[in-house]
Amino acid sequence: MSNILRELSETVRWHLLVNATKTALEAQGYSLDRVPGRGLSNIWNISKDGKTQVASIRTTRNRYIAFPPLENGSKFKTLDDVDLVAVATVDSKDEPEKLEIYLFPADEVRKRFKENYVARTKDGQSIKDNFGMWVALDAKGAGPASSIGTGIINKYKPIAVYSISNLLADNIPDATEDDELNEMNNVAERGFASIAEVMAWARENVAQLAGVQVEAVKLDLKIEY
Repeated sequence: MSNILRELSETVRWHLLVNATKTALEAQGYSLDRVPGRGLSNIWNISKDGKTQVASIRTTRNRYIAFPPLENGSKFKTLDDVDLVAVATVDSKDEPEKLEIYLFPADEVRKRFKENYVARTKDGQSIKDNFGMWVALDAKGAGPASSIGTGIINKYKPIAVYSISNLLADNIPDATEDDELNEMNNVAERGFASIAEVMAWARENVAQLAGVQVEAVKLDLKIEY
């Protein structure tokens, strides 16, 4: 089975997941008000039963979520500013058919990210401040330091599950040039799990801006220590 999301641009995919998250929250009785000026940090005031909380909406197509550490892991950008974390994730990285929407207490997410950071640091890994650190939604088992703090979805059930085909049949979200520029300026918070995914994302966005096919874009990567 093919990956139907690959047929869409990166921006349209992002909007599809965000819109599904907003629909799920509204179905739970929340009203949403976007906090302006936050780019892809995507922060919302969400209100229900007279109580307003701050939520970060995150999207992932590999079942990992990212937040950039600050001050050597004592803080996490965006995550420290919210009460809730709403996540839209595919059910499968390679052959997605559904979107699962979760709503996590930010305290629980912070706890897991700090545990993951500490474990990786003790393992000798170098983690840069203000660059996305990824933690898996699925439990990764004992062993590697990166497995510490994973598996949050074992504790929380999705608040909604949507068929991707049905969402696309109902509406393919529009994307604006400003949206694309915002995405390129916020790559550290995208939640990529590999260099290959970053390169693929970069090729697609360069192709869109240049008005050419993705196959026409050739990028070289050089890492210097």
